[in-house]
Amino acid sequence: MRKITLLLSFIACVIVAQGQNLLVNPSFETWEAGTPTGWTTLTAANAVISENTTLKTEGDKSFKAVVGTINTYSIFQVVPVTVGKTYTLSVSYYIESGDATDARLWCNFKNGTAYLSDTDLTTAGILEKLKGPGGTSSYFADEKGAWKTFTTEFVAPAGVTDFNFEIRTYKTATVNWDNLFFGEKTTSTSNPKATSFNAYVNGKSLELKNVANGSTVEIFNALGAKLQSSVLVNGSVELNNTSKGLYVVRVGKNTQKFMVK
Repeated sequence: MRKITLLLSFIACVIVAQGQNLLVNPSFETWEAGTPTGWTTLTAANAVISENTTLKTEGDKSFKAVVGTINTYSIFQVVPVTVGKTYTLSVSYYIESGDATDARLWCNFKNGTAYLSDTDLTTAGILEKLKGPGGTSSYFADEKGAWKTFTTEFVAPAGVTDFNFEIRTYKTATVNWDNLFFGEKTTSTSNPKATSFNAYVNGKSLELKNVANGSTVEIFNALGAKLQSSVLVNGSVELNNTSKGLYVVRVGKNTQKFMVK
């Protein structure tokens, strides 16, 4: 079976608009071997992760982390960035239980393999934007039993090459994560996720979430050549003779990249 993999790299293609989510599998819809596709996990002792199909804000699943009495559970993804560009970051979380030190961001910029120091982040005025309200000394507010969203924006400082998007669940906590976003700030809307969609290859069909039936779905190759134009029926369109490789699907002004394997 062919599977979709949203790429980490930003492919230079004229049909890909600004504001695209640069994260792979940002709503944890696809999993392999018990972990979400495209994410690196740092296992904590006594931690259990799973797909949560009951609590979610987008798509059919969220990421649930249940952490025991020691250590911290981290999940992260590294994406390339451009110095001087303004980026938007957003994350939704649902704290089920814990001790008020349950969940937080732990993001950072990188120069090659080296992370920026807290001093560098403070000088750039982005420490609290990358590590949550209060910077390194605080967690998300202790607001259990409801979905909450943290959103911020910042400029990529000089000398950086990549961005490490990391979320952490701390000991004794149960936290669900969903609907993550990291991408260049758009000028047309303050919420770049509002018209985004998810795409999944299932056999010979491309399934689209958050797209209305009857919408026109266009598929392009990596060079920008249109391969087909179809109408969405029952949430999917049939793929016409797509060999292995990179493709882009467009609905209206919104796009997603996918890889056929």
